[in-house]
Amino acid sequence: MTFHRVSFEDDDLKLKIGFIHFSSCSGCQVAFLDMFEDAVEIFDTVELVYSNLLTKRKEIPYMDVAFVEGAFCAEDPHHVKLIKELSEKAGMVIAIGGCAAFGGMRRFSCGSQMPQPSHQTFIPLTEIESIKRKVKFAIPGCPPNPSLLYNFFLAFLERNDDFLLPFEFIAQSRDASGFDLIKEVVNKGFCVGCGTCSTACPSRAISFKDVCGKPNFDADLCVRCGSCLAACPQSFKPYPQPVYT
Repeated sequence: MTFHRVSFEDDDLKLKIGFIHFSSCSGCQVAFLDMFEDAVEIFDTVELVYSNLLTKRKEIPYMDVAFVEGAFCAEDPHHVKLIKELSEKAGMVIAIGGCAAFGGMRRFSCGSQMPQPSHQTFIPLTEIESIKRKVKFAIPGCPPNPSLLYNFFLAFLERNDDFLLPFEFIAQSRDASGFDLIKEVVNKGFCVGCGTCSTACPSRAISFKDVCGKPNFDADLCVRCGSCLAACPQSFKPYPQPVYT
């Protein structure tokens, strides 16, 4: 996908951004709000054109970049309309949080749950055919840390490709749980026993055992947010990882 770059040196030409909400707790957008005080200078170079929390617009305008939180619900007519608008009006999509990037907690929905018992099919933005070609980056977390969002925003505006590369990789990845951490890092001998995965996990599904120096994973507590794999310093290698057959 080609993204038309905007020159931030022209005060009259600002990057138009928006926040789109699908099925989620809105925690990812709140995490953005938490970093706003430290990011005042950023908003001198962008124009916020849409947000269900911050603007009064009812219609979604064209935007250069759409930050999207939440998973798409296939049974929700509003979501079907919203995904069509997003495909037509967003130049680039950035998935924020585990629900938008991997499905997150919404993967556990089974229907028959009030107040929307018919809603059971939830799909991350990275797996929807009509929109996934526009999903350039995905930011993991449940919700993402505000400082991570701030640093991502800076790197995005400054075109820091080295910093952005892991987020581009995550947008193409289906690895989102502690199982993937064990499979891709621990079982392949990359784990250095630093414990970063344990501190990154929002649901305490990963504990660290000093006896073996390796993480211990509780699948029942995992919310499939991808925080552990993203935080692990050994998970994003510039060279191909070995494949065992």
